[in-house]
Amino acid sequence: MKCSWMVPALTAGCLLFVGCEVPTGLPELEQRWIVPVEETSLSVDELLPDGVSISGGNFSVEIDPFATSETLLTFCGSCSALNGLNVPAPVFAGSFSVSENLPANVTAAQIASGTIQIVITNGLSFDPIAGGGTFTVTLSDGDGGAQLGQVVIDGATESMPGNSSRTETLSIGSASIGTTFFASVSVVSVGGQVTTIDTTDEITVTVTTTSLLVSSATVTVASQSVDLDPVELDVGDIDSAITDHIQSGTLILDVVNPFGVSVDGTLNIGPTTKSFSIASGSTSSTSITYTSSELQSFLGQDNITFSGSGTASGGSVTVSPGQEMLIEATLDMTIRIGG
Repeated sequence: MKCSWMVPALTAGCLLFVGCEVPTGLPELEQRWIVPVEETSLSVDELLPDGVSISGGNFSVEIDPFATSETLLTFCGSCSALNGLNVPAPVFAGSFSVSENLPANVTAAQIASGTIQIVITNGLSFDPIAGGGTFTVTLSDGDGGAQLGQVVIDGATESMPGNSSRTETLSIGSASIGTTFFASVSVVSVGGQVTTIDTTDEITVTVTTTSLLVSSATVTVASQSVDLDPVELDVGDIDSAITDHIQSGTLILDVVNPFGVSVDGTLNIGPTTKSFSIASGSTSSTSITYTSSELQSFLGQDNITFSGSGTASGGSVTVSPGQEMLIEATLDMTIRIGG
């Protein structure tokens, strides 16, 4: 524990030695002692919603798999007249889509990288892209937003046999996204294969995010439970000759706050529990008063922990890995000597 003080030099020197005694027989004086206690922090992971965690220098974002399917009748309305017949497959072009939101309370993110697995199940009795058709899956930032990636299967060189599945991997580079992944599926069939038409047959697309790393995220912080990183205080060497003369004190918390959130909660030092409130400004200071008996319950004692918990609020804030709210604690005490 580092210490600084505002007392005469002879008396101040006593703080540095275990067992030193405050002189008696002197006129009774009250002196102000300012003692740096410790620095604690509130890490950015305390503000992250479910589904977002720290992964190295990025956030890892979890998104549930999402799937969509459409029947042959949706693509080819005129095929209803062919249902059950063994005829050449019709020419058609159609599309369908599906979307999935980012985790709740994430309103935007800056993607660093991502890997998407796309499983295409062709439940038709024929290959819809045979002879030069195409099957395209496009992933976008919401409906009508910027394209994040695309998979194109060209029937001129590839195939999608009836009643089969295939898996494609889509990589995403640096990009911005709002609240929603949007996947659109386009099918162009040139037809011609002789097959039995069943208009209830379906094409299904399943999208699974196997990895999504973001360099920053905008999250909504409203009544989020948070914990300060606990630290152990080195206050056991303060002699009773000092603690016995403490009259009162104030714990001053000087805060550097990069998040723009406020925090209200309780602070624990040894057996004491006190309420505290931290403002949302980039820097702030708050004070907590202690009685002499409260200070004596932890000063000069071993194995004293400084910790806290509370509720953070601040609306929509943008956070990055590695950020933390720094809280520097200083004790401003009044000590009576002499007499």
